[in-house]
Amino acid sequence: MSSVPLRPLPPVGGPVLTDEMFDRFRALIYDKTGIHMRDGKQILIANRLRKRLVTLKLGSYEDYYSLLVSRGGDTEMANFIDAVSTNETYFFRENAHFTALSATVLPELFRAFPRVRIWSAGCSTGEEVYTLRIVADQAARAAGAREPEIIGTDISTTVIARAREGIYRERALRLVPPDLLTKYFEPAGDDAWQVNEPTRARVDFRVHNLFTDPPPWDVAHIIICRNVMIYFDKPTQVKLVDGIFARALHPDGYLFIGHSESLSGFTKQFAYVSALKAPIYRRKKETSKEAAS
Repeated sequence: MSSVPLRPLPPVGGPVLTDEMFDRFRALIYDKTGIHMRDGKQILIANRLRKRLVTLKLGSYEDYYSLLVSRGGDTEMANFIDAVSTNETYFFRENAHFTALSATVLPELFRAFPRVRIWSAGCSTGEEVYTLRIVADQAARAAGAREPEIIGTDISTTVIARAREGIYRERALRLVPPDLLTKYFEPAGDDAWQVNEPTRARVDFRVHNLFTDPPPWDVAHIIICRNVMIYFDKPTQVKLVDGIFARALHPDGYLFIGHSESLSGFTKQFAYVSALKAPIYRRKKETSKEAAS
């Protein structure tokens, strides 16, 4: 009896993402977004892309890849990026950052600048941006200062559309104090709440690729990029932090990163601000002098 090589059985009604095609997809993801997909993400990518195959009536992952890299693939590329991006957040996430903002960072910047600019890079569905709006409003009133400009950017067109709409459910709102919920939100039916129109009008959201699009402003005073760099390999992190953010941030500004992230061991441009008890960095003094000269 002759032996036959064993192959994985395809799921019922669906194609199989082979190792070779997974490698090609993750190379494309890296090229377009800087996101590094580890070996263990193959099933995740297969499940997310399968929905695009069904929508487009394609029979294989090979067909979908061919579409993406074809001349007409630019239109589908946005859907591809939406599918492979991870977006999970909530209001007042990692609250130590917001405590540092209201108690130390914003009062200092209000004294130094007539209008503070805050850039939320990788803002997902908007919870961080609206939290920033709430915290910044309170800090500005306390200091008698002009309210900061706030912009949120993300590579995903889908999450930016959701951010602009500003509708959230209990899971995302669980840390919002009741008085702020009634002040900044209005019932949207079905146990959902929508950020009220005056608040939505005072933030800006844009679809933006950190590596191919210019920063939203020539100079920002605060850049918040939390839980984004964990998806990048070290060379991409260096490019983002010491290249893009160092040029976009005022020499006296602040860079906030996620609690699970660190710039230790690779940044030449930033130093940790230990007194604020949160992962917050400032430009190194010698770097600031060079940038200002």
